[in-house]
Amino acid sequence: MQTTVSIPGIHCAACATLIKDVSSEFSQIQKADVDIETKQVTLEHGEDFDLSKWTEEIETLGDTYKVQSAS
Repeated sequence: MQTTVSIPGIHCAACATLIKDVSSEFSQIQKADVDIETKQVTLEHGEDFDLSKWTEEIETLGDTYKVQSAS
């Protein structure tokens, strides 16, 4: 399965690395792609992936990391 979200606070490679590091802690996520240009994160994950828990972890990184629906 695939989920794409927007995180407007993404602005550099360090942001991307941080998001990938947090994502690697979730065994259900097989791959996390962070596009700095579009500020979108695409997650490839299993059916049992809990997006709300991932969102909570990402948003604890700081005020700039607000996870939004990708439109």
